Amino acid sequence: MLRAGKPLFTLRPFPTRSVATILLLLAVASTSQPVRSQDGILLPGLSALSVSDTQDAAIAFVNMTSSPGLEGATLELDGEGRQSQQWRSSLGFTAEVTLKQSVFNAYWGLALVGASLHDEIDLIADNGQPVHLDLTRHVVGLRGSLGLVLPIDEHLKVKPFLSLVRSDLNSKSTIDNLSATGPSAAPSGEARYKTSSNLLSSVATIDASYWQWRGNNKVELAAQFNLINTNSVSGDTPWLNVSSWERSVQLKGKYSGPTSLVSVGRPWRWNAYATYTDFISTNKFSLGYNKLIEIGAGMDWQINIEPLDWFGWRSIGWSVGLIKGDNVVGYNIGVTAQ
Repeated sequence: MLRAGKPLFTLRPFPTRSVATILLLLAVASTSQPVRSQDGILLPGLSALSVSDTQDAAIAFVNMTSSPGLEGATLELDGEGRQSQQWRSSLGFTAEVTLKQSVFNAYWGLALVGASLHDEIDLIADNGQPVHLDLTRHVVGLRGSLGLVLPIDEHLKVKPFLSLVRSDLNSKSTIDNLSATGPSAAPSGEARYKTSSNLLSSVATIDASYWQWRGNNKVELAAQFNLINTNSVSGDTPWLNVSSWERSVQLKGKYSGPTSLVSVGRPWRWNAYATYTDFISTNKFSLGYNKLIEIGAGMDWQINIEPLDWFGWRSIGWSVGLIKGDNVVGYNIGVTAQ
């Protein structure tokens, strides 16, 4: 896992109307309602599993993998009638670009994201008999971001930006005890399905960050709102041709200070952090959760280099975090870069 850095280099100024365009998109789209294809039942006799449930779960899995601000995580859910294991990871870089004769800077980012999910769900058929669903999903995507950095004062800045995410989703599922969904005399059996889809997500983001030095210690606070439009196209599964609007909020806090450790003449700093993520418009049934809290700590090595004179790193290090949500626990161990 690599976290964002903020190096500087010079480009021609962006038009100021770009800010208005981003804010207008957020204002208009925030009033939009989710769009789904017509609801229906996937299997006769199993109304507990509908088309919209499956669509929501696929979209939620992609969004919780590829949205800006999300980092690596390994999660395990143990709920009533549901057990699942999920991991996600990202490798990317972001930068601020100094714009001449302008009070604001430009912002860009590029990241490769991926995730895997194994989900086992026990359902009840319409005749009261149990049915078992075993589902595995994999997604790989590429995210590109472009926006502006608006300094409010020496401690606060606001960053509106747009991201495009191109993702490939593949799923394999097995449904056991099909006799429960058919006539009582039907023999026991199972059905196996394979689905795939290509997804394009457009994400409008507003990120506000605040920092304050207290002696040699530093306090950092950040809040981020994402408005996500995801369009899925599938050649083999018509009900995966769907468009969706989702919203998410993320809050971060970090406190860091110096240590006595020095490597190659460069100091190390300790840090402690907390992150709250809420996919506020996502149905909790989609993945079994929609809120996560992560608390962790790490060490950063202050290198402050710009190898190509247009991007660089202030620090590299490592972090370890524990994650808790509704019926879900997990951890995050990764390499950090800023």
